[in-house]
Amino acid sequence: MMGITDCRVCLVHYTSAPGGIELLMPEIIRAFPGETFTVFVIRPAGKGEFDVYEGVPVKVFRGSRNNLSAALKLWRYARIHRQTVFHGFNTGPFFMMVLRLAGVMKVVYSIRGTIHYHGTLQKTLRKIVWTASIGSKYRIIANSAYSRDIFREFLAPFEPHVEVLYNPVGSSRIKPAPEMAARDSLNIIYTGRLADGKNLFRWIEMAVAIHSYRSDAFFFLFGDGPLRKELEEYCSSLGAEGYIRFMGFVSDLSEAYGRADLMMFLSEAESFGNAVVESILSGVPVIASAIPSVREIFRDFPQFLVSAGGGMEQEIIDRIKGINELKAVVPLACRQFSERFSLEQHVKGLCSLYENPGLSVNDTPSTEKR
Repeated sequence: MMGITDCRVCLVHYTSAPGGIELLMPEIIRAFPGETFTVFVIRPAGKGEFDVYEGVPVKVFRGSRNNLSAALKLWRYARIHRQTVFHGFNTGPFFMMVLRLAGVMKVVYSIRGTIHYHGTLQKTLRKIVWTASIGSKYRIIANSAYSRDIFREFLAPFEPHVEVLYNPVGSSRIKPAPEMAARDSLNIIYTGRLADGKNLFRWIEMAVAIHSYRSDAFFFLFGDGPLRKELEEYCSSLGAEGYIRFMGFVSDLSEAYGRADLMMFLSEAESFGNAVVESILSGVPVIASAIPSVREIFRDFPQFLVSAGGGMEQEIIDRIKGINELKAVVPLACRQFSERFSLEQHVKGLCSLYENPGLSVNDTPSTEKR
């Protein structure tokens, strides 16, 4: 980590609520020397909400629940610390513009999403702001080749250089699931936010279909989010509350994967898909919808994928019939994922970015083919 000890970095998050990269940040911070980071959270956690930085040895500055007030606080902080490297995580073009207006010259920006606008007016406005806010020497990274390509297509004909740096899912947070005693049930789980885009109403319908095929199947949803109440009501309307259970958010992933025979992940849109990697690294096979980012993850293991179309139900049931075949492939996938999505590869990539933050986005060749 040559040079990092002399480099201060401010991580800028929109929220410190548990999300894909947010849950990984404490371990990333601990992988660097103690004084490397400060954190600016644009939208502070509300009362009683889980904060991923609670107990983490890092100084956290907080914005406001009001975006305009938060932007002003970020501008003031960035203006004072404009020699610092600022690393934004999916904060959007307007907060990137705040950093540029504050005179920050060294910026790394992480793209962690594939939906950049809603409607023609928003698309036009955001595209203009993005084009104006990306400095010629800003570094941009994406958590998958798919999210990189979507971002570049959105900004065309202005196509900034974007490097791919996979999420550090293979960290000490992930432990192989312990050997489970033989049981008479088939336990299928979901882990993640209970939010739009995760296709969770369809997930519940698939659970009902699976249960009609295998009455010993039980389903556990680990996570929380704005759809929880609606999902619970939907389960009740289908008479499925006896075998579909909502477990809430758990910080210890072994609580989820330790009771699982299978992870079912049917998301409609993901820039990456931490949960499916976590599952494999925990020794639990996966059935996942074959959306582009998940296909990228399972490029060498298509047996874990099912189509997102009308034939999904039968494909899932067929996979469950052959679950022992899925289990047999997990060790090989686990070995590959432990390197491909390791904390070490991520930290090495960040070191390079932070040590050379002024390098033009057009000066570095892409590490992945488009």
